[in-house]
Amino acid sequence: MKMISVVVPVYNEEHTISELHERLVKTLAACCDSYEIVFVNDGSTDNTEKTALTLKPLELISFAKNQGQTPALNAGIRKAKGDIIVFLDADLQNNPEDIPKLLEKISQGCGAVVGRREHRQDPAARTIFSKVANFIARLLLGVKVHDFGCGLKAYRAEFIKNFELWGQVQVFLPAIAKARGAKVCEVGVAHNDRKAGVSKIKISNMVKGGLGLLKIAFIARFLNPYR
Repeated sequence: MKMISVVVPVYNEEHTISELHERLVKTLAACCDSYEIVFVNDGSTDNTEKTALTLKPLELISFAKNQGQTPALNAGIRKAKGDIIVFLDADLQNNPEDIPKLLEKISQGCGAVVGRREHRQDPAARTIFSKVANFIARLLLGVKVHDFGCGLKAYRAEFIKNFELWGQVQVFLPAIAKARGAKVCEVGVAHNDRKAGVSKIKISNMVKGGLGLLKIAFIARFLNPYR
């Protein structure tokens, strides 16, 4: 029996996390025999933590101050007990109901599954930048992924455990999983307008992530120390 861990970094998402949690519980209860939900509160300054403390079942990690998505995911991965670890953003732009699509790909032999956002609802500038960045990443990493930036991903735990994340490297984690022997797959997922708040991922951070891409390319394609 496989256990599923869903790791969600949350930062000032008081208006979405109750609905997100409710939808996660309903989806996971219908498709999984065993699961856990891990929220990593990344130093929220609103009522995110207070609201999260009322939600069950839930494993909650809280940072005293905002550290960013990468440390939050790093903490969530370390906390996760599941055989399969799913990443999901808290803003409801991705649907929790799409998680079974990724789990189905895992059951078919994929070690890492990346969501590919269909009919993206982001501003044109962000979408164009993303397409260019994804094209460059495919060339450098040799991984046929068209949407590295999608927040909905699933991994067999052994392919991402014991690897320290830094910078914006979580975006390119599928390349590390591949270097460790995972078959990397894609699946189409829905993409919605934000219900509240603003995007926490700025284009400036995306540019910084591009610099980290060079290091990931070196590790994944040349050193390849995991085989």
